[in-house]
Parts: sequence; structure tokens; C-alpha cells
Amino acid sequence: MHYHLVGIAGTGFSALANLLLDQGHTVSGSDRVANRQTAALIERGATIYLGHSPAYVQGADALVATAAVTADHCELEAARAAGVPVLSRADLWRDWSAQRRVIAIAGTHGKTTTSAMVAVALRAAGVPAGYLIGAEVPELGGNAAWGDPETPLVIEADEYAQVFLALSPDVAVITNVEWDHPDCYPDASVYHETFAQFAAAVAKPQRVILCGDDQGAMSLGLHEAALYGIEERLATDPVSCRLAPFDWTASGVQTNKGGGVTFDLWRYDRRRMAQRRLGTQNLRLSGLHNVRNALAALAVVAMLEGDLAAASAALANFGGALRRFEQKGEACGVLVIDDYAHHPTAVQATLSTARAAYPGRRLIAYLQPHTFSRTTALSNVWTTACAAADIVLVGDVYAAREEGDATAASQELAARMAATGLDVHPVGSLEQALDHLGALVQAGDLVVTMGAGDSSLLGVRLLERLRCQEAD
Repeated sequence: MHYHLVGIAGTGFSALANLLLDQGHTVSGSDRVANRQTAALIERGATIYLGHSPAYVQGADALVATAAVTADHCELEAARAAGVPVLSRADLWRDWSAQRRVIAIAGTHGKTTTSAMVAVALRAAGVPAGYLIGAEVPELGGNAAWGDPETPLVIEADEYAQVFLALSPDVAVITNVEWDHPDCYPDASVYHETFAQFAAAVAKPQRVILCGDDQGAMSLGLHEAALYGIEERLATDPVSCRLAPFDWTASGVQTNKGGGVTFDLWRYDRRRMAQRRLGTQNLRLSGLHNVRNALAALAVVAMLEGDLAAASAALANFGGALRRFEQKGEACGVLVIDDYAHHPTAVQATLSTARAAYPGRRLIAYLQPHTFSRTTALSNVWTTACAAADIVLVGDVYAAREEGDATAASQELAARMAATGLDVHPVGSLEQALDHLGALVQAGDLVVTMGAGDSSLLGVRLLERLRCQEAD
């Protein structure tokens, strides 16, 4: 079957294309830009068109379009005129969920890293699972692979436009629940109810794995779910420190010599009502959020009866997904880290991790707000989110699928944050931000770029400029 994907250069749709190629389908696609993902797809035999034209649909058996594509798009109109079915990402997910078991990783934050950890841990544990992840994962060799169809498919279950409701998961992980995507969820109650619907799609409630540290996740009322979280009192009081123990617990969390974390791993036996220490778990990744992500991955491996020791060893060596606290390099004494964080809670976690990992450096945060609707709806919490930074630079809003004045919106946000006493500066476009940042940085600084758009380019260009200065 020939699938044509509109918006194929995006991380999510390039992953869909890889799975379709793995299944033996013919794949073509179009987008406004070419990138590393499209180059890799061409090497695999896909046909990639730069730009959009009705002619590109010719010969396709089905067209799959991103949510950002409007109904009057020329390729969608051509498909409808030719009687070619127009599908969404949800349609593919629904088909795949019917074909094989699915492990769905959902949550407002942490889906990508947790999905990657689950896939890496399962494969090390002797379960050659497939995976569909919203970022490239070096340890896995990409962002998607069909794998052995007799084993589960790990899917990063995105809640945008309720697409994750297309799945019928065998196992589901919910990392956290906090209102997001105000363009399709008008308030927190609608968002919360949608997650409840997602959890209800799991046939056996005991096969839902829930973060017990997250108030939003716990408020779903999933009393039979397996819980994971951090409980520091467990190390000294394993019998009575909690009335309702987590099934999977980390305690004694410490920063290790490599900059990652080390913790004691505990498992609770509900039938015997007893805690058992399984050993010490090391991670290369920093931050308490990654401790929780690793607990979720180990819980999945145990639920599928995989080799837990092998999974633990794989997680100890896991280097993370691209754009998740990714070190881009250092020049002139300036270290640059890039992260996908674009929701205030994720930004706060990223900056807190940066502050803890590099306490002696001046921390300069570059924030690229994502969508006008999110920037407006969450405008009152950005000050708290960025409090760990010494200096905050706010770039133009990355509009994505929305329309508005990107510069005016970022200036308004920066003014609101500056009024609380933060050292905040609106810096405009990426090129303007580069000039501002280039004049600002000095040896010993840590620059963290954050956003879901093209913010990662800023750090790369800053390092190029600084390396030229080193060469001079």
C-alpha cells in the first residue's frame, strides 16, 4: 500500500513513515523543509517532495496529514477529489493497536524519555519490542521501529487533540497530568477527564502504571493501578513509613560522580505486604524526574516478566533522547545545553536540574514560548518556572499551528515576568537572540535553550560563533 504523508519532516510524522516502511509499505511525503529525518527516509526508499502540490498525491492509496494541515490544503483537496482516503495519526494508531499489543506512555511531561527508557529496557530484557517515540534515541538507532510484531509496540501516547484515545493499550504508563494544550482543552477538567478516558481503555486496571508523586495522576482515582515514586524515608523505615506504599520506590537519591543519579530500588509485594530492596540503580541522566522515569520503565519490564537485572543495566548506560537536556558543546568556557521543555513545569524541572548539576555557573535561560494559546493561558506561572535562572531571555513565540504577533506576545510575557523582579529580556527572532546572547555570555556561563520549535538552533549557532572567536 502507498501512503503519502503531508508534513513528513516533523519528528512525529517521520517516525510514522519509518514504521510504514518497516511494514513493507510504499511511502512518499511532502514538507516545506528538508532535514536529517527526510534524508534518512530517502535512504530507506521513501520519496520526499519539497513544498506542496496536488501532483504529489498521484498514485497514493491513502494520505496521512498532520494536525497543523488545514482542510483546504492543496494535497488534501487533491486526495478527496481522487477518492483517496484522508487519514490522521489516530487512524494509524488505531490500526496498529488492533494488530498487536501496545504499551502506551502518556502524561503532560516526560513521555519521550520514559518511552525511550521503556523501549531500551525491554529490548535489553529480552523483549524485542517496537517503538514509536517523539525524538531520536541514539541507543535505539532512531525514533521508530516496528520490531517483532509478536511483542508489544511502545508508543509515546500524545494527548494532543485526544489522539491517544485511538489506542487500546495492554499496558499504560501515566507520568503526570497537568493542564496543557489550551487550544483543544478549554480547561483543566476537560483535560483531566480525557486522561481518565485513556486509562479506562486499558482492559485490566492493574496494568495501568501511575506516578504516585503526581497529584494530577493520583486524582484520576485509579485504585488498582501500580504506583511508582520517590520516598526518602524508606531507607530508614521500610515497614511503616507509608500507609499505602508505592509498588516501585526510589530512596536515597544522590548525584553520582558522572553527574547522573544513584538510588536504592525497592519493590512492594502487595500480597505479602512487604518491601524488598532490589539493589542500587545508577543513571547517567540527571534530575529527580528521570528517577521517576526509570521507575516506570522497570515497572513495565517486570509487568511483562522481562529480565529486570538486564533492564537495570541498560538504564544505567542510557544517554537520553535528543533535545532532552542534551549537551550541545562548550566553547570559550560557555557550556550549552538544549532541552525540549516548553510547558512551565517542564521548564522549571530543566532549570532546577541545570542549577543542581552545575552550581558554580551563571545560568542563562533562553525560552522560546510555544503557541499563543499556551503562552496566554499559563502566563501567570512563568516567573516561578524560570526562578532558578540568573538571566532569562524570551524569544519570539513559536506559533506552530496558530496565528498572531510573535514579537508582541513575547514582549508582553517578558514584561510580566520582569515585573516580578526577574532579570528578563525579550530578544526577538533567533538571529536577534544570537546577537544578544553573543554579547552577553562570558567564560563560566551555562546557557540552556528551551522550546518545542527551532530553539535548538540558537545554541548551535552560538557555539559556532564562540569557536570562531577561539580560533582568532
